[in-house]
Amino acid sequence: MIFADATQVESGGTAEDVMQSSESLGLPPNSLDTESSIKQGCKYFASLLSSCKNQGIDDLNVAIQSYNYGGGYVGYVAGKGKKHTFNLAESFAREKSGGKKVTYANPIAVAKNGGWRYGYGNMFYVELVNQYLTVPQVSGELAQKVMNEALKYQGWKYVFGGSNPNTSFDCSGLVQWCYGKAGIYLPRTAQTQYDATQHIPLSQAKAGELVFFHSTYNAGSYVTHVGIYVGNNQMYHAGNQRLSNKEIAGLEC
Repeated sequence: MIFADATQVESGGTAEDVMQSSESLGLPPNSLDTESSIKQGCKYFASLLSSCKNQGIDDLNVAIQSYNYGGGYVGYVAGKGKKHTFNLAESFAREKSGGKKVTYANPIAVAKNGGWRYGYGNMFYVELVNQYLTVPQVSGELAQKVMNEALKYQGWKYVFGGSNPNTSFDCSGLVQWCYGKAGIYLPRTAQTQYDATQHIPLSQAKAGELVFFHSTYNAGSYVTHVGIYVGNNQMYHAGNQRLSNKEIAGLEC
């Protein structure tokens, strides 16, 4: 959900390098095509989430602002309370720009300070992303799109590392593929999908939302399995043999 919002801020969703992620690979701006841009953007954001976790930060806005500023902002916030604030974003940009200000006519900036920002990154990045960020209602049309895609592969073999119809799927590969077909771009692994999504109790789960499990095998991470909730305590997932429905208990969405 955040990745779709980031494309609006980075490029308006129209540029080929839709997530403006070329520079995270050390490449010139707009070097990547759309598919590569999305893949690299997701990979880079997942690395920022991991960096936040390693430094004891549980504020998603730190990772969002770091997508614009670079990973140095994570360490900066880690030493200043571990929570993103606009004042921290402003002071980081002031230090990096040497205090140089530039005109910035975005309505958010105009309302905040009359229309300027420091000449490093965009200190309003969190506010820009969050104006698009809403929790999608996954019941209805979105859930149907996800499940229409998922059911194409019912009965296919589970393949560890698989992430598309050419390879078949593992659990997180299936989720990433099916949500991607519905226009929602998620990271690649169960742990990073968990880190990038909002968590709710089972009592609030709706069809199309994600179900996460921990410690199902030694993967080097806490969250190790993910499926798609279909209602009535059932989920659709890539298990250790086939892609199928399964009754679930003790889950976390």
